[in-house]
Amino acid sequence: MEATLQLMDQVTVPPSSRARALLLRAQALAVAPQGAAGAEQALGRAVKLEPRLSRAWTRLGELRWRRGDLRGAHDCFRGALQHGEDAEARRLLSMVLRAGGGDRDRDGDKDNMGALRESRDQAEAAVRCDPRDGSSWYVLGNAYVSLFFAGGQNPQDAQRALGAYAQAERVDPKAANNPDLHLNRATLLQYQERFGAALDGLSRAAALAPGWAEPRRRHAHLLDFLERLRAALANRVRPRGGRSRRGLEVGGAAAGGVASEGLRPLRPGANPGQVLSGRVLFTLSPPERVPLALGVAVGGGAVAVVTVYNAAPGWGVGPGEGLGVPNPHLTLHQHLHQGQTFSFPGIRVSSPLSLLVNGKRPPPSALAPPRLALSAPPPLPDTPPAPQ
Repeated sequence: MEATLQLMDQVTVPPSSRARALLLRAQALAVAPQGAAGAEQALGRAVKLEPRLSRAWTRLGELRWRRGDLRGAHDCFRGALQHGEDAEARRLLSMVLRAGGGDRDRDGDKDNMGALRESRDQAEAAVRCDPRDGSSWYVLGNAYVSLFFAGGQNPQDAQRALGAYAQAERVDPKAANNPDLHLNRATLLQYQERFGAALDGLSRAAALAPGWAEPRRRHAHLLDFLERLRAALANRVRPRGGRSRRGLEVGGAAAGGVASEGLRPLRPGANPGQVLSGRVLFTLSPPERVPLALGVAVGGGAVAVVTVYNAAPGWGVGPGEGLGVPNPHLTLHQHLHQGQTFSFPGIRVSSPLSLLVNGKRPPPSALAPPRLALSAPPPLPDTPPAPQ
């Protein structure tokens, strides 16, 4: 850095090129942490001399973001866009909006959903600038993931996120080697209970970034959860003796008011008008508590896994309690990963408030309010929030 700056000092710069010279100087200064303040100062002078120099605006925004000034970064990225279309500025603006750097309303509170929707719009605009840029498609995927988790978990947002990630890989070979893309996609796949694909994605992210602990940790947690689930099902899949069978009948009546007939009346997919009822045998979850899995004996020797999402941390259902699931959505899970198979019938429940526990609805406090937590250092890599 010092050698480069010395060479720059030997060059006579005409007035018309001073802004670009300051941009180059800032880029040289920014290669070392101790040069960040000087780089920011040089870029501030550059944009005053030549406001149309969009690259100076974006570099200035990145430096402000790195020192925690999200609003300042937001203003810089908008400054770049005031002087022409710029895919990079659009991407960065999309990211900083999701990080909390958006405008405030008249009451001083952030409009989170408005910021997330604008983040999506900015990412879509970046894609339109250059549809062959995999980075823009990747940022668009992250924007849709954030909207999915914060905006009511609309399945269309999830599908659009997966489509954007796939398009990023199609148009840009570098995207296929982006560990963040594989980790972020695996987060969404896990939430969709596509566990085998999620494990594959986490493995790919870990292989691409051997020094990054997060994908290895997440892979270990998910694999441990599935292995514990398989072991619990193997140990508790059949009720023993007449006492257990009587318990199942009582559990069915208490949980849903309908005697349990096992899984025979259900078909894969939605089952409107049906009530799956039984007695809880075990509960378990990964360290992140998403999902809360309940092993439920439903009669006829069958055990279904009821996975509950959006449950408050303090809420749960204990072994022996009766459980009813109205309108159950049945999935016959079969997931393969590295020679292992995980197979079980599953019922996914999006809210604990839709359940019946011992014949009663859980209190409103059982539902966790939506919350987003940014888990990546700014400004790159661009990692959306994990479900919490």
